[in-house]
Amino acid sequence: MKAQVNITNEKIITNQKDDMYVTYQRAEQFFPWNLQNDVLNSTLFPYWTHDALYYFQESISRKVLLKVDLQTGEKESILDYQILIDVLSCQTQKSNVNVPLDRFSMKENPLRLCFTYEKDKWHYDISEKTLIKYEKISPDKLKSPDNNWVFWIKDHNIYLTDLKSQQDYQLTSDGQQYYDYASSPETNTHAVTQRLENIVSPPVAIWSTDSTKIITHKLDQRKVKTLHILQNSPQDSQRPLLHSYRMSFSGDEDLPLAELIIVDVLNKKTIPLKMEPLLSPYLTPIEFKWVWWSQDNQKIYFLREARGSKELILFVADTNTGIIRTLVRETAKTYIEPSQHFLWPHQIIILEDRNEIIWLSERSNYSHLYLYDRESNTVKWAITEGDWCVREVHFFDAKNNWLYFTACGYNKNIDPYYRQLFRCHLDGTELECLTNERAHHSIYISPDKNCFLDTYSTINTAPVNILKSLDGKLICHLETADIQGLSALNWVPPKRFSVTGRDGENLIYGNIYFPSNFDPNKKYPIIDHIYPGPQVFRTSPYFTLYGAIFRSTWTAQALAELGFIVIHVDGFGTPGRSKCFHDITYENMSDCGIPDHVIAIKELAYQYDCIDLERVGITGYSGGAFAAARAMLMYPEFFKVGVAAAGNHDLRCYPASYGEKYNGLNTDTYAEQSNAYHADKLEGKLLLIHGEMDDNVHPCATLQLVDALIKHNKDFDMLIMPNQNHRSTFDHPYYMRRQWDYFVMHLLNQTSPKNYHIKPMSLDFPQLMDW
Repeated sequence: MKAQVNITNEKIITNQKDDMYVTYQRAEQFFPWNLQNDVLNSTLFPYWTHDALYYFQESISRKVLLKVDLQTGEKESILDYQILIDVLSCQTQKSNVNVPLDRFSMKENPLRLCFTYEKDKWHYDISEKTLIKYEKISPDKLKSPDNNWVFWIKDHNIYLTDLKSQQDYQLTSDGQQYYDYASSPETNTHAVTQRLENIVSPPVAIWSTDSTKIITHKLDQRKVKTLHILQNSPQDSQRPLLHSYRMSFSGDEDLPLAELIIVDVLNKKTIPLKMEPLLSPYLTPIEFKWVWWSQDNQKIYFLREARGSKELILFVADTNTGIIRTLVRETAKTYIEPSQHFLWPHQIIILEDRNEIIWLSERSNYSHLYLYDRESNTVKWAITEGDWCVREVHFFDAKNNWLYFTACGYNKNIDPYYRQLFRCHLDGTELECLTNERAHHSIYISPDKNCFLDTYSTINTAPVNILKSLDGKLICHLETADIQGLSALNWVPPKRFSVTGRDGENLIYGNIYFPSNFDPNKKYPIIDHIYPGPQVFRTSPYFTLYGAIFRSTWTAQALAELGFIVIHVDGFGTPGRSKCFHDITYENMSDCGIPDHVIAIKELAYQYDCIDLERVGITGYSGGAFAAARAMLMYPEFFKVGVAAAGNHDLRCYPASYGEKYNGLNTDTYAEQSNAYHADKLEGKLLLIHGEMDDNVHPCATLQLVDALIKHNKDFDMLIMPNQNHRSTFDHPYYMRRQWDYFVMHLLNQTSPKNYHIKPMSLDFPQLMDW
């Protein structure tokens, strides 16, 4: 059956009449940071108190802070955002002051709107209508919950400051470079960037809630190999600068090691846990939030991940003696992840009063919850089961015996990527969905766990924001996003699609994007906007401007505006579905799900006569760049033009945490998966881009591919961007423009506007973790 795109005639403007400069201007309008005045109330940033929800309601002319009574749903206007900004501008004597809406919070007694601006903490007293700067931010210090102590590091050692007496205490003296306390490993993929930008991070440590103890670590990077990166155009110098940092690649003998340590504040001493150090090939377990305090602050729970991620163990440690005990141990043939959320926050609930543990596992081929007996370390029963996935565990209401969690795929009549909120009893009975609208639901449960904010949408419908009680009953409607500004831009909403994947059974899902002047009677080149995972899926199932991952919806839309059809696809090897679906690319990451992408493009071309299969392009960033280059090399008859930026083209020169988990510990299998190994297969037009100061994906990955292409006498294009790292290259206007130019020239066969300038993204544009 042929698909149709509904579009009014006045939206149809042929490219022959449309000046390419104007086309670029139209495309630029669709970057998410340029749509903030065209899309209103799509994301509410909640600020909670005991009895109310506060948020800023947006309109074309103003923003107003509203108070919503959690019992009645009644709304009250509290403060005009511009009044706050005017007062802040006056006190700071600065113009163009802006505080992003994700920076606020509320505090009571008295009621204050709190926020940070530059390096200061401020609060606005709602009743007194006064703005006060009350504290200087000290990012290198970690204040205790009772505000009486500060934990900090000096010369690699632990210090405590008693804020009442202003007395400093040095607790350790054996810290040294690369064997120091409370630091982040330089394998964190931004170590050089932190130095160059003078970014100061707080100590890696967690206070106990009673302010009597701290859990931290002593980090050993002494044996980790050194990696170098050359800055060829440093500021104020013509002499290149060499920057060195510790980085472990897949197969290296030594990884960073974290030794967990308890700091006894009252007795001014440290207590090492009696255990082997924890592997930290990317971040440390504390940074991953895999270490946490018990309710009584007498115990520490933590996860240990084995090298290669085939084993995950939950331990408990006595904070007075340092003695540890195993609680749960799980193994897998491929790899284990504490959750399917990026950065893998654990989904464990310790039921201390019941001596039980709620544990998430994919042992049944789907992520489900299991109840463990804490004494015998055995499973009592599966709490949830079936061919659907638990995504996030929120909390257990012990009084009423309700376990709250989000899940996908339970309702077979809706998109399996739509997340919904569920609850059930601890024995799994009376399972019920609390969010039944046929959409994706983003859930924010109040701190007092008495209600929740539900924002639901699809990829092409406006988000609806409602407040519900924990039994799923509506308290009040808050806002429906106003997306009329998109209509004024003649936005053609993307379409969600599914096609049968390579196995002939499982559906794979994606989004297809059309230009706002789409003409169904024309033929359009198609571009695959790829990211293959395996740690995230690419294709957003819902509407968002601010998602750190899913704002790619709008970069794809902007690319489509140039005169292309653009797609996002999640093939095999991506998370969010079954374990088998995810594991397809294990030990074969170079697969990248590309066979499924080819199937999807061919099927879409059958459904849409407007797609020209003779003009297929592909582009990606980071792992997506590996995939884009891989597609150009392995499917040269299909993909004709590619742009690959910041690509990790060989897993042997990328952090061990990535390749060793998803591709296995046997690095002998990595050689044929390197793009350089297949450089002789290049036939189409390929642009390689890399930031010179990329301390995540080292530039050597692209340059080794370049070396192989030269050896095979292949034509290609390359752009090296001086002084740009992994993050800054991704958002750099020059990279975006050169990507556009390349496809316009080689896939659209038109001339791009010379030196078109794309305005950069605002530094305070919110970027939310959308996993």
